[in-house]
Amino acid sequence: MENLLGWLGVAGSIVVTLVGVYFRYHRYQTEARRSRDVAAWADDAIDTLVTVEVCAKAPCPLPEDERAKLLAKAYVSASVLTEQGRLFFPNVDGDAYVKSGRTYQGRRPKLLDPLVVAHKAARRMLEKPEEPTTDLLALLVAQRKDFMSHVQVEIGRRRANAKDSRLGGMTADLDEMIAQAKSQA
Repeated sequence: MENLLGWLGVAGSIVVTLVGVYFRYHRYQTEARRSRDVAAWADDAIDTLVTVEVCAKAPCPLPEDERAKLLAKAYVSASVLTEQGRLFFPNVDGDAYVKSGRTYQGRRPKLLDPLVVAHKAARRMLEKPEEPTTDLLALLVAQRKDFMSHVQVEIGRRRANAKDSRLGGMTADLDEMIAQAKSQA
């Protein structure tokens, strides 16, 4: 009888261990899937942010009709990506602000602000194409950098990257870089 109780204890321990391993694995898979989904969403967001930023450069390197098409597409994309971002990042302070539907209660997370700024900037450039964009460009660059910092923290790239990819790059004059490449060839 004691032998049977001993075996039941061992079997129970094995079952509890296996259940724990299963739930830990399931949690890992769920977190990995979320991280991949957020990274894919962030790729689309970066494309939109950079598109609006390039269109704000003065003089814009794109023909005016192409610029208008890209801005119109980015205007819609920024709005769509903001809404998609709410799937990953719910509003904060839910009871303190908007009282319309649980999704929109509270304040939008700071991570989504650059997309809202890009949406508004694209609209302004579409409605007033003659308006100078120097100050707007500075805001868009700052917002993109802020977005990148938030996303890197969110998906954990800073922890996952190899040491070599963390080394600082150098931004130099393009002509200097071409001359340096020629001298090394």
